[in-house]
Amino acid sequence: MPTVPHPDPAELGQNFFYGIGVRKNYRKAFSLLLQAAELGHIHCKNVVGFCYDRGFGVEKDIAKALFWYEQAAANDHQVALFNLARCYEKGKGVTRDLETALAFYKQAAALGDVPAVCNLGVMHWLGQGTQIDLPEAARCMRYAARRGDSKSQYNLGILYDEGIGVAKNRRWATLWMRKAAAQGHLGALEFLAPQ
Repeated sequence: MPTVPHPDPAELGQNFFYGIGVRKNYRKAFSLLLQAAELGHIHCKNVVGFCYDRGFGVEKDIAKALFWYEQAAANDHQVALFNLARCYEKGKGVTRDLETALAFYKQAAALGDVPAVCNLGVMHWLGQGTQIDLPEAARCMRYAARRGDSKSQYNLGILYDEGIGVAKNRRWATLWMRKAAAQGHLGALEFLAPQ
């Protein structure tokens, strides 16, 4: 008689976390995800960190969130790198360190994380953790905007509208604002609203 395989805690935990084939249940998800993370599943390490970060299925604990983000980031998990960057950018559970945030965003961006590219652009725009570099800010925004990131589309619209790091161009500003607005970006909707 064939043996029935035990369900994979990583798969089952993610099913409960994301609501794939079952109703979302963060409490059930967390215990399974933690089991998978402890067994070395890299994506589950990041999701466990996120659960601790947001209090999904477990009490909030930023120290434990950082531990799990670091575990996943050590294996080049791009979202974990992004999450660590956000913690350092905001000073969440760590001393605020914009240079470290920038470094983590760069790592995540190099692995293809589009929101990291957007945030990298913002840091170049505002001179956070680095010198102000408006052409680089525009390049980052353009890259992420073309990949559908609504925040980048909005930011790129602002850059074109005000001529920051690019030649001022109202038509391009409106085009990017429309793309962001189509995704529900409130700032873009406000920008396009009749005066």
